[in-house]
Amino acid sequence: MSDLNNINATIITFTRNTLKYLVLTALILISSQTLAQSEYVTPDGKGDITFIPGLRIQTRYEYNNVDKNNDFFVRRLRLKGKGNLFNLASYAFEVKIDNAGRFNRIPNAQVENAWINFPVISDLEIRIGLYDMVFSRNALTSDSKLLLMDRSLIKGALTVLGITDNTVGILVHGRPLGGHLSYGFGIFDNLGFEIAGDTVTITRKSDGAMTTGRLVYDFLDPQPSGGYGDYKGSYIGKGQRLSVGINGAYLSKAQIGDDIFSLFAWGTDIFFNTGQVTFEAEYDSYIEDISENGNQNIEGAGWYIQGGYLFHDLFELVARYQEIDPEKDVMNDKLQWTSVGFNTYLRGHNLKFQTEYTFKTEEGNEISNDVIQIQLQVDF
Repeated sequence: MSDLNNINATIITFTRNTLKYLVLTALILISSQTLAQSEYVTPDGKGDITFIPGLRIQTRYEYNNVDKNNDFFVRRLRLKGKGNLFNLASYAFEVKIDNAGRFNRIPNAQVENAWINFPVISDLEIRIGLYDMVFSRNALTSDSKLLLMDRSLIKGALTVLGITDNTVGILVHGRPLGGHLSYGFGIFDNLGFEIAGDTVTITRKSDGAMTTGRLVYDFLDPQPSGGYGDYKGSYIGKGQRLSVGINGAYLSKAQIGDDIFSLFAWGTDIFFNTGQVTFEAEYDSYIEDISENGNQNIEGAGWYIQGGYLFHDLFELVARYQEIDPEKDVMNDKLQWTSVGFNTYLRGHNLKFQTEYTFKTEEGNEISNDVIQIQLQVDF
């Protein structure tokens, strides 16, 4: 009962603080209008180079049953810029500073995106640099446009293996057939294994290049041509979509400790929205095919199903159920999470307020680790 009282008192405090954040957000939006008036910067004096600045702030409150800490922190901060180069290419960059002020975390600045995109012919473009590796819909949806606050458990497991995260590579992509077919095929450095071990940590390395690919077909509304990684978890009542995608990734040689193996992952996803209803589901599987030291292969899989219902144009009820089995040959290691939440779209995904409660269940030794989260986002 005391925990519930603490939560209620903290939510009241958070609501008061939220008013302060709303005032700050209004000032940011006003300043963004000022920036938009001078967004085209042309150092050569000929208008061949453009630059548009951007910013994302996600301020979050979290209470969990593990450490029983009322935590206020900046979950994500993004400093962004994008534009065009000499009428030949587009570019974008993004610097992230995550978890500033979060309990038991040390924030640091990292480059999240830094790429140049060349349109070659109609519906064929080449992207070079650092960006999201082509794989699943969940991984390619910006964290500013997710239906719930964070991505799925299986996405996190694949990220540890260097599959579904930002990495350096070259990608060929496009959306032919009027935008109904989307494709992306690329070769990427697997940064998940770029950490060399020493006498304390476990050695992690790979031979570098990982090949990945994704195909998507949109049966109803087409996706805009030329886009990449521009999915949304909710289109806030706009359009009609039925998208089915399939993905694959292969790395010929990787090493964790004494295990040397090839890595293969595949997955499929479906997305549907019409009117007030949004639905999304995804399944992904991976296998570490160990070729040396005689150890057993490691195979894992995970899936989720989620949906939302929009009412009064601004408010959306959301829910997600997800499971992950990180090693199918290991007993009692499966996780099962159920999340329910509520989104308020003040200005679409650019300014929104989210609440979420997650019930966490573990096979074997179950622990009390449910979590409640509240988040205010501004993004432009």
